[in-house]
Amino acid sequence: MANLWASLANSGVFLSVLAGGYLLKRLGLFKTQDAQMLSKIILNITLPAAIIKGFADVQFSGMLLLTFALSCGVSAALLAAGAVLSRGRPPIERGTTILNTNTFNCGNFAIPLLSGLVSADAFAALCMFDMGAGVFTYGPNTALAHHAMGRDGGKAGLGSILKHIFRAPVMVVYMCMAALSLLRWEVPGPLMRVAVMAGNANSFLAMLCIGILFEVRFPKEGRATVLRVLGGRCAVCAAAALLVWFVLPFPREVARALVVILFAPVANCAAMITVENGCDGTIAAVINSVSMVLSTLLMTLLLALLP
Repeated sequence: MANLWASLANSGVFLSVLAGGYLLKRLGLFKTQDAQMLSKIILNITLPAAIIKGFADVQFSGMLLLTFALSCGVSAALLAAGAVLSRGRPPIERGTTILNTNTFNCGNFAIPLLSGLVSADAFAALCMFDMGAGVFTYGPNTALAHHAMGRDGGKAGLGSILKHIFRAPVMVVYMCMAALSLLRWEVPGPLMRVAVMAGNANSFLAMLCIGILFEVRFPKEGRATVLRVLGGRCAVCAAAALLVWFVLPFPREVARALVVILFAPVANCAAMITVENGCDGTIAAVINSVSMVLSTLLMTLLLALLP
């Protein structure tokens, strides 16, 4: 019960910062345009630093490779769901749906929420799940969204995907940290100290940015997009959770952590990526905020019920 209350307290802190960002915007201290500058700081500085900090002690194993494969498989299924659900819709709506259906807020929400409630092996699996999800968030997601909107010459091939991956500092950092882990090399002390300092600011800035983007009132036609994205995510992730719990050979404590993280909210960087790709940032922020509330309830319930 104490761990359950700790989980609720952690969730409350994140949601309070998000609400604070929205309130400060309503008071005139911030404007929606300010979120673009914050998003650049997050995507290019604090989030890569948080990855360096979180991945520093991860060592590869067969279980972690299976976790990575699971994450990629779920991400591919969500990406396909986003493309199917948005078929026939206007280009901007298609891009918004694709960019927000297949993302997981692991590093800024789920992993901090679960860090005190899971074992070391389960925590390493959570980090590997985040890495697999990140490959799709910064690569195929953007490439397919551009294809659906008729950009990049309508191509979504390997070259386009690799271009988007290597242009994302987050993915470059993930690949570097994976290589260091395989080689069993450590990050130099001075670099780690800088990464810890910058990474500690990541969760706060990300929640603040989402709060600034959030709008209680949004166009009526946007409601269908919100329901489409969240409904598709829940269906795919529920099926994946059943696969993890009943079929895949994970230790029970690891399976429990993975089932919970499958219901993590939409990544807060999804709203920033949506804005950067010329799609509807307001709808993306609403999707993010609603998914965070739903995910907090579902994740807390699963932590309480799963043995």
